[in-house]
Amino acid sequence: MATAEVLITGISGFIAGNLAQTLADEGWKVVGVGRREPGSDTLKSGVRFLPCDITDEVQVRAVLDAVMPHTVYHLAAHSTLTGSTAAQMLRVNVGGTTNVLEACRVAGVAVCVVASSDKQYGALAVPPYSDDDATAFGNGGVYELSKAQQDQTARLFAGLYDTPAVRVGRLANIYGPGDMQWTRIIPGTIRRTLRAEPPRITSGRAGEALREYLHVADAVSALRLLAEDAALSGNASCRVSEGKIARAAVNIAGGARMAAGTVIETVQAVLREEFGIVGPEPVTQPGAVGVFEPGSQFNDAVKITALFRKHGLVYSPRSVTDGIRETIPWYLDHLRTGV
Repeated sequence: MATAEVLITGISGFIAGNLAQTLADEGWKVVGVGRREPGSDTLKSGVRFLPCDITDEVQVRAVLDAVMPHTVYHLAAHSTLTGSTAAQMLRVNVGGTTNVLEACRVAGVAVCVVASSDKQYGALAVPPYSDDDATAFGNGGVYELSKAQQDQTARLFAGLYDTPAVRVGRLANIYGPGDMQWTRIIPGTIRRTLRAEPPRITSGRAGEALREYLHVADAVSALRLLAEDAALSGNASCRVSEGKIARAAVNIAGGARMAAGTVIETVQAVLREEFGIVGPEPVTQPGAVGVFEPGSQFNDAVKITALFRKHGLVYSPRSVTDGIRETIPWYLDHLRTGV
């Protein structure tokens, strides 16, 4: 007998936390798994935690056998090499994803949604990244390579097996309440402004490149629609005659394409005009010498727009200004308590 309807990996992450809370608030039975139990601020009421290291195939199978969920959202990922190695990142992002998909197949899980990234296209791909569902990895670092391999692995499972029904969501840069990765531009700018420290812009290509930004609530809505579509249409609708890798991926575009300076200006304008908080002007600093910086990175929204339309909905993610306005109160509350 199933003990939960939904299982979410990487529950300590802020996207997973927002997804879990949204589902729990609607009455879904949710289990979140991770290597360590998150704090009470991340693991809200109605969400049960189970320890699980996704690189351990035995642990993953045991958890799925115990929970027997209908839907798995696979959000666990290793996103930085700080304090880690290339081998560890590949082990988590590629090996861990394989373990989750295989355990879902063996346990008979109906749906598995895998969170990928626009970074899977690599550092040399030319935006907007096509929604033709291909992985044409154009060089890049270990993270980009690991997401490309994760993406292909998930789509291969969709091509080979009927269960689970797999969908891959290629996310843009996600921001919103709960994100405490201070190296990211939006939470970092909010915190530095509140501390009366100047935000930082990297000169050259890194500062000039356009990125797109998507509020976490819009990302959650898109991931949930992918699960609904998988349950409705299965894997057969995504298969092609040219090979085994199914067209099961969707670029989840943010819409707003902004350079770093514009993002910082937007954050500080909302803080000033909506909350009466004035911070110092940003400072420009040089990029790291000899380090390759990718150019602009953003998705085509054709497929996600069509998917929403297929289900009688409109894909209309909130503007960055509106999203930041909704996000700032969370940081005001948490930074006052010493986060």
